[in-house]
Amino acid sequence: MPRSFGSVGSDPLTGPRSSRRAEVKPLVELLKAAGGVVKSPDAVANKDFLKELDDTFPELAIYKQGRIQTSPGVEEIADSPTEYYRTVGAIIALLSCYSSAMQETARFGLMWTETWEETTVDPGDEEFGLECVSAGNRGPMSMDKVPGKFINLGNKKEDYNEFCRKFAMFMTSEDDWWSMLVFLVVHDVGKSDGFRKVVNDSLPFDMRSDDHDRALACALSDPELKRKLLPTVAKLSPARQESILAGFGTNFQLPQLGQGEIACINFKGLLELDRKHLINGTLHYYFYHSIFDIAGAGCNEKFIFPIAIQPVYMGFTAAMDDLIQKLTDNPKIDDRTLYFNFLYTNFKKSFPDFEVRFATMCESKVFCHETGLAVLRVLALTRNTYKNAEKAWQGGRALVEVTGVRNGNQVLFFVPSLMLGFCLVGLAETSSQLQPGLNFECLNIKIGYLYIFMGRLEVGLWPGSPVEHSKMLDETLYIKTGGVSLRG
Repeated sequence: MPRSFGSVGSDPLTGPRSSRRAEVKPLVELLKAAGGVVKSPDAVANKDFLKELDDTFPELAIYKQGRIQTSPGVEEIADSPTEYYRTVGAIIALLSCYSSAMQETARFGLMWTETWEETTVDPGDEEFGLECVSAGNRGPMSMDKVPGKFINLGNKKEDYNEFCRKFAMFMTSEDDWWSMLVFLVVHDVGKSDGFRKVVNDSLPFDMRSDDHDRALACALSDPELKRKLLPTVAKLSPARQESILAGFGTNFQLPQLGQGEIACINFKGLLELDRKHLINGTLHYYFYHSIFDIAGAGCNEKFIFPIAIQPVYMGFTAAMDDLIQKLTDNPKIDDRTLYFNFLYTNFKKSFPDFEVRFATMCESKVFCHETGLAVLRVLALTRNTYKNAEKAWQGGRALVEVTGVRNGNQVLFFVPSLMLGFCLVGLAETSSQLQPGLNFECLNIKIGYLYIFMGRLEVGLWPGSPVEHSKMLDETLYIKTGGVSLRG
């Protein structure tokens, strides 16, 4: 990829933009020049940085025009900048990692690009990177408040540095960092109603979708749409464009996997992924983008800086490594075995006493692929904080008997939804069954959707159409509250 774009780009919505060099460090310098997160946390103070982003990446304009789905089924008012600032937050999370990684690289004399070989690295870069994602007034997540003092990585410098080191292992050049930056710029443009309309209008009726990742994948795979809607992506090398497309083409989300929220069919794209993407860093880039995305989820005009918390940065990194290792070790693994094995890892850590008995049942492949997987999904939905795993298993057996579900697909579709209510309503008569930390407001919302689901079963919508199934599964297992999970 040339270091200079060399041509005039086009704003996909408003017209031409000037050329920008493909370098990450100038963006870091602008962010530093504004004063940093403690002195200058808002958009006004960082106007030069934001202007440079807007001028460099015309795709960012998409987030500020028309209606945007900030979450599945949740739309902001027209022209709201909510998703724009969330994306800016994700970008800053990457720049912070870049700043810290470059400082450590310089310390050990492992400079890899001509730009960095000619540049003296500021000794404060490492501290600046960590401060961007941890310091400042963040309410309960501030480093001196609870729970921030325990999970804000500002209090765990070595953990953050380890995260940056691991991420930088796959960044062999400045162009790799730039490509990842472009990746984050466009990762959520499919949430725009206008973007999806342009994409869907180019597709046959049966291929149209309201899924924002699928819409982006379609745009990335069409040269004309890519040139029109994603001009910065179109300027990357063919190999880097292929890498971005490969990730979004899987239609797979790591955070939803760890929470037991996805269906088995969601593994299809991942299992069909060309194996070269398992070893060349493509899948790592795609999974890491979720971490940066979550870090920026709370950003807004008054506070544009993201937050690095241990469960996301360290937890998802460990989960990502575990998943990729399982895919690498067994190229022919099926979706249910992969799903079960992945969730079983955390189950064993969370419920060591019951795991001894559970392991004997796991000798049956049918059990692992049906009731066992359903139980693990429910426990993952509660973040493995439901204390009595054995009662959850008993609940699963009871529901299979009561509902008459026998088909393996129906077990995985209906039982986790019903068990969630069984565990959280029927068994947990008081909050004593649940460890502290669960967001009961979100639990109530989730349970409310569950009752709607059960009510529809009673009026004859089971088995119903695939469309109804998909809609109800989405409502039950991914509550549309701005991506808020069971933990607040």
